[in-house]
Amino acid sequence: MSRYDKHYQQENLFGQPYPEFVAFMRNWEPKGSVLDVGCGQGRDALFLAGLGYDVTGIDASQLGISQMMAAAKAHNLTLNSIAADFYDYDFSQTYDVIVLDSILHFHKKDLDRELTLLHTLTARLNPGGLICLFVHKSKAKERQLKQFFAQNHPTWPILIARHINYTYEEPDTGFKSNSQFFMFFGQQPFPPQSHTPGHR
Repeated sequence: MSRYDKHYQQENLFGQPYPEFVAFMRNWEPKGSVLDVGCGQGRDALFLAGLGYDVTGIDASQLGISQMMAAAKAHNLTLNSIAADFYDYDFSQTYDVIVLDSILHFHKKDLDRELTLLHTLTARLNPGGLICLFVHKSKAKERQLKQFFAQNHPTWPILIARHINYTYEEPDTGFKSNSQFFMFFGQQPFPPQSHTPGHR
């Protein structure tokens, strides 16, 4: 059982995708394959599938995965799901977009495995592929992200590195809470002379 299972007793726990993410992904081309790491109940995965992306969501919570797939069925969306611990999972496929939404915290006890996960996932991006990272606003977390890409992928264009505000409203009680996140998108470069029309 995942530690999130008790939280997922409430459906749509995390609300809607960030408006800034919605606007960006609607305009991003091509609408290729997506890996949503730590997809939970499918907030981002369902949205992306609705745009026409070929989405795979992975999460350790079977309950979250089940809720995501039920929502996909209810909205006639096609989604692939993997119920597994993404830290231990052997990612064999490559993707055009990889999303990590509030998955990385960079606490000392988790730092090594989170950096290893980042190494693994950036290696699974197709040429021109996009990695979308969201972390809670924190100078230390932002510095860690920027340092990782500067040291390991210095040629990657950083398309977005900005703070966003997000208001979540509980559907049952109407209680609102405000949070700030750091939105960081990097793109794996195309090999020389491989850039084709339709890609950004």
